[in-house]
Amino acid sequence: MTVATGLRATVDVAHEASFRRIGPRADGAELRVGLGRPLRLALLIGREPANVAAAHAAALGACADVVLSLSTGSRGSLVDRAAALRDARPDAVLIVSDARDPGGMVELVEALRLGCGGAPEPPALLAAADDNTRQRIRASAGPMPVEAMPVPAAREAREAIVARIRGMRRTDGDVVLRDEAIEGAARSLAVGTSRSTLVIDVSGASTSLVLATPGGALTAVHSRLGIGAGADRIVARGGLDRVRRWIPRPIDGPALLERVFNRARWPDAVPSSVLTLSLEMSLAREAVAQLLREAERAGIAVASLRNAHSVVATGDLARFPRAAQTVLVVVDALGPEGTQLISREHPDALVAAGAIASRATSDVSAAAVALALVVTLWPNRPASVTVTDGTGETVERVARGAFFLMPTTGHVQLGVTGSSDRASADALALGVVVDARGRPLELPPRDSERLPTIARWYSALAALPMEGGPL
Repeated sequence: MTVATGLRATVDVAHEASFRRIGPRADGAELRVGLGRPLRLALLIGREPANVAAAHAAALGACADVVLSLSTGSRGSLVDRAAALRDARPDAVLIVSDARDPGGMVELVEALRLGCGGAPEPPALLAAADDNTRQRIRASAGPMPVEAMPVPAAREAREAIVARIRGMRRTDGDVVLRDEAIEGAARSLAVGTSRSTLVIDVSGASTSLVLATPGGALTAVHSRLGIGAGADRIVARGGLDRVRRWIPRPIDGPALLERVFNRARWPDAVPSSVLTLSLEMSLAREAVAQLLREAERAGIAVASLRNAHSVVATGDLARFPRAAQTVLVVVDALGPEGTQLISREHPDALVAAGAIASRATSDVSAAAVALALVVTLWPNRPASVTVTDGTGETVERVARGAFFLMPTTGHVQLGVTGSSDRASADALALGVVVDARGRPLELPPRDSERLPTIARWYSALAALPMEGGPL
């Protein structure tokens, strides 16, 4: 499944309660892919909005849990701030200081020393500040170790901070963190296909969005949201109604909440019913949607994430029983515009290839299969979509609100009336999906309207079986 040109390796990809071995080679190296340990990160930030956004972007890039964020401009006494920091129990603290307000940052550090300085394992302090401010921080930090970090104004500085935080998460020096493997896969895919590529990874305990361009630029955000052990975190952050709204059948809140927490208690569980599968698909949508919202609050241009030329699903998102289920979740959660090629990995193959790519040159082209070309329209008047494949040419009229699948055979060419843009793809597992539901995607608030609407979208792609049928 993977072809390494610079490294021959066996890759063990860890899941919540098991692992999968990819590419056994008796004469090659052995790599392990794992989530790493959770890291609780507190942020002490100056007043400047750029520093606030940069600190949150670095936390997302490193897959750290931000348990508390305090600004020099926020109100609160020394005791109140110390109590908040003590209750947050951070493993590390990222300090991003403004050059104009070193005194305010020293006050925050003194509150940190009061709240956490006497802990059995005090947090490590990563101080991104000028030399003078860093010296004052070190003098106020007491027994807590202080490490110098570059001010995260430039991409290279943020990458250095991300690398240091990842080092804290790493349980073993040889392990490849799952977020690192996803980034390696995205880079290799972008270079190999010569187009911008977004890799969406949703696993039981983590979610990642990684955009890579052929020129080498990388935008990555990661979180410990998931559809297994991380399912309860999705509900805690977004609320139960945001999960329930995507399920195409009525279910009361307490029953759904019990299912969510049971899902979190059973790692690597395989859905055995239509309702369980619908819940996992809903959780996957919300995991991606929440991560996009967090990225937007951190000043990351989410439009570029939504509109990548190619989208590849990995993890549990790629292991749904039907290809249509993966496509529907990606389209609903991402809300892309224009035309995108959506693919998904063979089980764990792209993650394993990405782990190799993070250490050496690797060809990942065989690790994924193309599922569908998705064209998004919002026509003022009925438009036409023309699809040419191995069976000939097919023309479909598209009105606002339409959502349907055009199955294809062999090589596919796609054109839309009124646009000179053309898209093409080799054989697709599903075909061409036409989406004229509008952006942002709106769901009716009432169950009497929402349930038939969601059921119609599922039916359009044959994403769910009849009751009692195979998933």
